[in-house]
Amino acid sequence: MGRPRTFDRDAALDQAMCLFWARGFEQTSIADLTQELGISAPSLYAAFSDKRSLFEEAVERYEASPRSVTTAGTRGTSEREVLTAMFDAATQEYASGEHPRGCLVNSAPELAVNRAQNRATTAARLREVADDDAAGCDPETLADFAHVLLVGLSSYARDGADEEHLRRVTDLALRAVSRRPRQDHHQTTGAPTALPVPVTADVVRPPIA
Repeated sequence: MGRPRTFDRDAALDQAMCLFWARGFEQTSIADLTQELGISAPSLYAAFSDKRSLFEEAVERYEASPRSVTTAGTRGTSEREVLTAMFDAATQEYASGEHPRGCLVNSAPELAVNRAQNRATTAARLREVADDDAAGCDPETLADFAHVLLVGLSSYARDGADEEHLRRVTDLALRAVSRRPRQDHHQTTGAPTALPVPVTADVVRPPIA
């Protein structure tokens, strides 16, 4: 079966993205992809080169979405707004019935670099909006907190938690952040070093969402 004349590459990419999102890279076979996309293996290779390249494009498409959780955080103008925007987006997206549950990036072992880049984006925004008089911890640690929670929310959603349950968790997290004690800047020896970006041959490196 050759590639249909009406082959829609963008639509095929969306289908592949959802398949990788639901099953993961390793558990998604070429046979799964050709069946889902309705094309032959030769047509798939002609359009996307190979499974790895298709996965990379799918991840880029996912992270470029206007509904990106990390991107939502960059629109905040205070620490609380950054976290609230991210958590609101996560509770809605991770439990949505319109696509696979959870987060593609936060659930894929192959995407450690992407997670580190997203965390760095959040830390940068938190530094931009930080209020030294009100801050209870440095932006790096606050970004760690946010993205550790996002990974947990993704896993919880994939296990079946609905939006209400996810929101209970994020509401508690926001209350905890609001009540954290102020950091004594006079006793601080310096902000902790940012986590290193892992580098492996098997990791995808698309642009930051």
